Amino acid sequence: MSREHAPIEIGLRPEVAWRTERVEPITLVAFVAGDELPDPGEAFLSLGSAFRVEPTNARPVPSDDPALAWAVAFDIPGRAGAVLMWCERVDPGHTPDGRAPDARWAIGIESVLERSSGDDRERAIARGLAAWPASVADFVALAAAAAGCVDRARLRILYEPALARSFAASDCARLFLGDGVAPGALVDERFLYRVEARMRTPETPAWISTVGLARLARPELEVLEVPPALVGAALELVDALAARLVTEEPPHPGVPIEVGEQLSVALVPAHEAAETIAADAPGGRADRIHLAPISRAAICAAGQRGSFRRVWVAPIAELERLAQNETGLFLALRVVEVRERIARDTWPRVAAAFADRPRDRDTVFMAKIALERAAVASGTEGEPEHEPEHEHEPKPDAPRAHVWLRVEAADASGGRGISAEVAGGSRAFTLADIGDWRVIGLFDERSNLGPDDASFLAI
Repeated sequence: MSREHAPIEIGLRPEVAWRTERVEPITLVAFVAGDELPDPGEAFLSLGSAFRVEPTNARPVPSDDPALAWAVAFDIPGRAGAVLMWCERVDPGHTPDGRAPDARWAIGIESVLERSSGDDRERAIARGLAAWPASVADFVALAAAAAGCVDRARLRILYEPALARSFAASDCARLFLGDGVAPGALVDERFLYRVEARMRTPETPAWISTVGLARLARPELEVLEVPPALVGAALELVDALAARLVTEEPPHPGVPIEVGEQLSVALVPAHEAAETIAADAPGGRADRIHLAPISRAAICAAGQRGSFRRVWVAPIAELERLAQNETGLFLALRVVEVRERIARDTWPRVAAAFADRPRDRDTVFMAKIALERAAVASGTEGEPEHEPEHEHEPKPDAPRAHVWLRVEAADASGGRGISAEVAGGSRAFTLADIGDWRVIGLFDERSNLGPDDASFLAI
């Protein structure tokens, strides 16, 4: 007698293991100076401008809070969830970290971030956002609505309570309101979460984790028992994988996934990975009793370890390879695009730092440039052996290759670098060729700066 069997699955299905019972909304608060009460009509107009469609079904939201001046809920055509906006009085000094001491009003906006759906492409094209992940575009629109609902001269900071992150008025103009670049051109998936490290002492292992992914119905990511020397590599790994999970579905628990060139890890329910660590260790049982009841995934080495009792362990060998630049991480495509824009915008800072670099220290300046494949040295694939990071899903048939050069000359418009990966060993490049940069050892032998750290480079 023949039998039919269900397909064999390794581990729980992702939709079961990473189930999220309730998705929390995102909240943004604009702190505004001046005694004049912000007008709810301006909030209506700012929503229409940010979403490029007129809001509908505006309705007041009743409240007994005496500090609340007004609260209104709106619907946005084509959007599943409503948007709530409100205005409340701020007592002097009651602002995040004491910033914006002259703020007198707080204008809040709250909504669940929109996820991708079948008709997202048509909606995105209508809003001019065809290349954006839906949730990134949604974040930009909500931030633009909050920052743009008053005269810009009154805006002090835009604050995101869940991530304890503030944007100055100048940052809001540059990132969300379109000053100098298209609105949101410098925003990518990394704006939707935060990566943090917790250690008992500087000499003890760290617990790396994300905050914010649960708002996207994704598990929060963790790495447990990270040696102090590998914290930087662990932060980069968590950041790169978190950005990908914004738009990609999480994998099956325990099944190896490729996160970089010949670099595999596995996602495991965090409570399982934490079972074998000390209760008082960072991320152990003592810490977990205080965590919110949301889905959490630990990044572990691919495959369990041990002969008597098989357990999941931290990806120490993988982190060591990253720390030694023996491999690179796959990045979300939009992260790569934004990093390229920021790298070109901040290159003059790199050139100035190169001119003033300490001569008594082995400081290395690196630039990643795009080349026609004909200019790449014979026998290479266009990706250097020790490239710090790779684009996600690189396309070998692409007409251009990305190569890291060690900079030997630099100015505000470009420079020249050397590499065995380019024909002739040396190559001049312009600002338009630059896709990324690194400054290694400027402050100490372990310092590694990139485009996101440009503020540390004096002009």
